[in-house]
Amino acid sequence: MAQKKLNVVVLGGGVAGFEFITRAAQHPDHQHLNFILIDKSHLHIWKPMLHTFAAGSQSPDEQSIPFLSQAKRCGYVYQPGEVIDIDQQQKKVTLAAYYNDENTEILPERYIDYDYLVVTLGSRSNDFNTKGVKEFAYVVDDLQAALKFQKDLQDEVIKAAILKKVHHLIIVGAGATGVELAGEIIQQLQAASSYSNEDFTQYIDLTLIEAGDRVLPTFKPNISENIRQSMEKIGIRVLLNSAVEEITATSVTLKSGEVFQSDQAVWTAGVKAPDVLTKFKDVELSRINQLAVNKHFQLLNDPNVFAIGDSSFVKDSPLAPTAQVASQQAVYLSKNFSAIVDQSPNIPDFKYIDRGSLVSVGRYASFGVFGNNTAFKGLSFRGFTAKIAHVFLYRQHQMHILGIWRGLCAWLADKFRRWSR
Repeated sequence: MAQKKLNVVVLGGGVAGFEFITRAAQHPDHQHLNFILIDKSHLHIWKPMLHTFAAGSQSPDEQSIPFLSQAKRCGYVYQPGEVIDIDQQQKKVTLAAYYNDENTEILPERYIDYDYLVVTLGSRSNDFNTKGVKEFAYVVDDLQAALKFQKDLQDEVIKAAILKKVHHLIIVGAGATGVELAGEIIQQLQAASSYSNEDFTQYIDLTLIEAGDRVLPTFKPNISENIRQSMEKIGIRVLLNSAVEEITATSVTLKSGEVFQSDQAVWTAGVKAPDVLTKFKDVELSRINQLAVNKHFQLLNDPNVFAIGDSSFVKDSPLAPTAQVASQQAVYLSKNFSAIVDQSPNIPDFKYIDRGSLVSVGRYASFGVFGNNTAFKGLSFRGFTAKIAHVFLYRQHQMHILGIWRGLCAWLADKFRRWSR
């Protein structure tokens, strides 16, 4: 009689979750395991691309991978659903009722049993309890939120152009998301203007507000200043040392008392892990709700639960919540999962390789810094080289998921679509 396979339930199909399950489900050491992926969306998108969907410069129909087809190809099960509770005693995950776009219930609230749980729910914007953010500000935390903002922004720009008025847009937070979103919006408006007799950029007043003293604080000060100057050259007002006190439907108020008119506000400041992680009992959480894990990414009080990516906090060697970190953790855990749960000896330690950082302000400016684990440690670069490197990051992720040949085909398909336009 065949031995029953153990269920490994993966919560979240972002960079960490999707790369982990794609590799783990096909690994020869894991044939005794049954992998199940849970995600509220039916599409995988690369999170660093969310700003392009929010600006409308990329389409998720073209830059996504359906979970269902990937599950068939790689030998795991996909179930749609949003996690609302986790019971470690009963080893059950509760999923909320699933509704379609017409708000018709497709699936009722239900439970998924697990033997091992891998939490890869990513992160969300952190509003720091700022008044009015939840009620009046957009976020670009996931595909649904990005597309909601893009649709509303498009409608507002069309209205502004027809009525000959200015649309006031404020982006709060000058990290990578805020900076790249601002640049992408200007680029998209200029692209739209080339198909029209109107210059749509004259109908938008775009302000980027940052509480710190420079944009992109993880970069060197000279790069931060160059990026700020590049943004102002294309018409983006950058306000530094400007913490937000309150957001309303029509304004953004700074702690200094200064008030700015706002027809739309987007909050991209700070990150935190999803609130559902507080459902875990007697676990240690980081200051931004991440699950504290050991060197093998197991919860400190429950070796049957793992966490990687933005949802995890390795207590002995914490790392920034980035796609680069999430990908490397996924690769490590997918290779060593069975060895870890079987408590095999001589399991290799995870070693993070810092390959550097990249940022692109639309097509106007691109910058990069080589990581600490490269031959050019700390060296910065810009322009065409940085732009190509920025593009390659996404293509590399596609190849991790689809394989080299399918990844190359996806790249060529994008090129053909662009040429056809």
